[in-house]
Amino acid sequence: MAIAYPHFIGSDKSAVEAALMVSSPSQSRPPVILTQDELKKIAAYKAVEFVESGMVLGLGTGSTAKHAVDRIGELLRQGKLKNIVGIPTSKMTHEQAVSLGIPLSDLDSHPTIDLAIDGADEVDPYLNLVKGRGGSLLREKMVEGACKKFVVIVDESKLVKHLGGSGLAMPEIGTFCHR
Repeated sequence: MAIAYPHFIGSDKSAVEAALMVSSPSQSRPPVILTQDELKKIAAYKAVEFVESGMVLGLGTGSTAKHAVDRIGELLRQGKLKNIVGIPTSKMTHEQAVSLGIPLSDLDSHPTIDLAIDGADEVDPYLNLVKGRGGSLLREKMVEGACKKFVVIVDESKLVKHLGGSGLAMPEIGTFCHR
């Protein structure tokens, strides 16, 4: 599930149920069963609700962040968002954003980012994160370090009791934002 621990900041059972459009037991319809990817998409779309026209955005990397980038592109095409500039955290996200018509730039040109949306590899109950196992650690850290607000989107498979239990982060060497 995209929003899991009930004690996480901002989680509200009724809001989660509404977002997932799950039937209550009192209704005659059976509950809706959603796939992990559908849950990721719901969480990503919810994160994009923080995006406003005119923002400089950090565009994350990974299967959940991909849905957020797709949604931003869709809102731009519909004219619901305008004057967005994206700073991608990977070559893959760069290519995706270009294909969706999202204007891109870099940290040299935009050293302050209004909002970054990305996933995480692990999240503990205290909202500590492990990131970068997908190979974009350097770019992710630089983009997230430059942002005013950072929205993390994960599915329930990323929620852990203690960080570090699922393996070591992969190292990365790169020339991104080298000035």
